[in-house]
Order: sequence, then structure tokens, then C-alpha cells
Amino acid sequence: MAADNHQLTDGAEHDHERPEDWGWHHEFNYGRQIMGWFSVLVLGLMLTTTHYNHTGSLALVLIMLALAGGLLWDRQRRRTQWRS
Repeated sequence: MAADNHQLTDGAEHDHERPEDWGWHHEFNYGRQIMGWFSVLVLGLMLTTTHYNHTGSLALVLIMLALAGGLLWDRQRRRTQWRS
């Protein structure tokens, strides 16, 4: 029988695989900041379009402020990080 030739192992005798061998482990250091500020700029350009009421403008400004605040927080966090 074919089932008799297979052994069940718990993997204890195998070396541990490194995560870099099978997964994506990369941080976008500058790309995240560049694309984030580009997004803030695009949202700012969207404010120049015609809005019949200012609810859309308010939403754009709040999203811009949240995104800019997150980008500034990320920049400060990376600057004070003990390893980078």
C-alpha cells in the first residue's frame, strides 16, 4: 500500500525557513512618503472643482488633514526609531 511508505513528521528535524525565503518583507521607505504627499496634492487639486455645497469640500479637507497628519507622524516616528 502507498500509505505505508509515507512517514508523518512533526518537522522537528528540519531547519526553520527564513521568512525572507517565502514572503515579502520590504518597507517602502521613501515611496510611502512620496505617494502620500502626492495624494495630498491631488486631493487639494480636487478642491478647485465646482462644489454645489461645501460638504464635499469639508470631506476633502478633513481627509487631507488626516493624511498629512499621518505622514508627519510617520516621518517623526521613523526619525526617532532606534533601527531603520
